[in-house]
Amino acid sequence: MRQPVLTSVAMSPSSPTTPRIDERFVVTPARFRRFAAAALITFVVITVVGAAVRLTGSGLGCADWPNCSNSFIEFGTPNQAMEQANRLLSGLGALIAAGLVTIGARRRRPYRRDLFGLSLALVAGVVANIPLGGITVLLDLHPAAVGSHFVLGMTMIAVATVLLWRSSHEFISDRGSARDLQGQSSATPSPAGSLDGPIVWLSRTMLVTLAALMLTGPLVTGSGPHAGDAAARRFGFAVPDVTRIHSLNMWLFLACAVTILVLVARMTGQRDPAPQTNSDLFRLGYALLGAIAIQGAIGYAQYELGIPAWLVILHVTGSAVVVITAVRFHLGLSDHVGGRVPAGGPPDDILGTPSTDTPDIDLDTEHSDRVRVP
Repeated sequence: MRQPVLTSVAMSPSSPTTPRIDERFVVTPARFRRFAAAALITFVVITVVGAAVRLTGSGLGCADWPNCSNSFIEFGTPNQAMEQANRLLSGLGALIAAGLVTIGARRRRPYRRDLFGLSLALVAGVVANIPLGGITVLLDLHPAAVGSHFVLGMTMIAVATVLLWRSSHEFISDRGSARDLQGQSSATPSPAGSLDGPIVWLSRTMLVTLAALMLTGPLVTGSGPHAGDAAARRFGFAVPDVTRIHSLNMWLFLACAVTILVLVARMTGQRDPAPQTNSDLFRLGYALLGAIAIQGAIGYAQYELGIPAWLVILHVTGSAVVVITAVRFHLGLSDHVGGRVPAGGPPDDILGTPSTDTPDIDLDTEHSDRVRVP
């Protein structure tokens, strides 16, 4: 049988899946990962600063929107300065971060449609978050609006986490070898490939309990102090009752994570996968358990100490960390993220390239214009 010959062939400029751009503006995978990491950090900071606005009583430092008092930008009082800084960060700062990863995903080589789609989701989240912030102010910090603001922020952190994870992982081909981030070939399969479907479904259940946590948390916040303004409305629920619901939700979330780790340990011990990938998966799980333990300790401490503002800030920060670690652990278990695709090679909607046997597009970043011709 005649051996395949590597031939350099120029890709068509009209290709619908991989747009041609000037090589001076090509974004490498390593640079795109830095863009994605910067976006994730930005959205975490925005969430923490938003909580600081509420905890300092600055939520109505600007009583209208989009203006602040009689001007678009006003720093007359400390509360106004705090609210204005939050608006600039959550508006302009978030748009820059989301726009940068979107442009980077479009110019990344090799181009990947999944990264571009996730980047667009971040842009959509920012566009939705800006008017939602205005609605929150115009409704005088109604707790439902404040809670919606928080939930959307956590959703964007989750999407940014997926974006960073996917940009850091390549895919396993139908030949069973994986191309790592330096273009080297490895015959080691993803650890998720050794796990049964029920574990992945249990991981998805864990994410459902995480989403419920992001909903029950604002119920506690909306029923307690730190409304953002002395005149702001409250839900009116008894704080001990909603705190108990939130706590039970956290225990259920923890039980899911522990059960997954126990099952993974039993199954991987029986099948003896690669030790390195196995340890990577357990590191993700232990990081999640550590984040849950610290977050739970902060939650119980703030309740016993009368919900001091400084502990609330730590709790909000911990919420972001829990979301990030939980999503990363789930992705590590997933069959289609973190290095594995269905047999037959990457589907069109992942790489954005035709799933034909010939030509087979070389994913080497420096030689993405080459195809293999039999």
